[in-house]
Amino acid sequence: MAKLLTAVGMAIFTSDGLELRSKGMSANKGMKSASAADIARNWQLEGGIGFLLRLLEARYDVLYQNVTRQSEITPRQFGVLIALYQQGPLTPSVLAERISCDRNTLSEMLKRMAARRLISKKNNAADRRSIQVQIAAKGEAALLDVIPATAELQNLMLAPIRKEDRAHFLKCLLAIAKAPSSDSPEPSED
Repeated sequence: MAKLLTAVGMAIFTSDGLELRSKGMSANKGMKSASAADIARNWQLEGGIGFLLRLLEARYDVLYQNVTRQSEITPRQFGVLIALYQQGPLTPSVLAERISCDRNTLSEMLKRMAARRLISKKNNAADRRSIQVQIAAKGEAALLDVIPATAELQNLMLAPIRKEDRAHFLKCLLAIAKAPSSDSPEPSED
């Protein structure tokens, strides 16, 4: 049976992880010394992390709409509602950090969600200079209606990956997503 070939950066791997061929450039050494033209000639779009993440996001968005069969709450709004449902009222700053969203984007999203009565805002008893956001009854009902479908969506997204590899895959995605920003990232030795 033929092994599945996967392009990762400048290398080609079999489904069992064996490197078959490399273009002679590693991300930490050859890429820095290669010319822009050389990199462009040898770049494999299908192996680029940005390209793959956009494909994943597009797949998730389509599946989210098809599986949840609703348009009341978007995937980002789902994140707001689940955080508020699980943790109770939060300040916008804490909520933004919890769902990894910048405060300006969250502020606009909260305005739309409040207008639709999915969330409500109240004065923060601990700090009168700020407010707290809480899930409203309509938001809780919408969240609980969509939860079974979002659980199914998780399974659909992970279905192409062997069950024993799923936790590791998610751990790798989380490591990338939560990595600190820096001007010159060094690859992990792990």
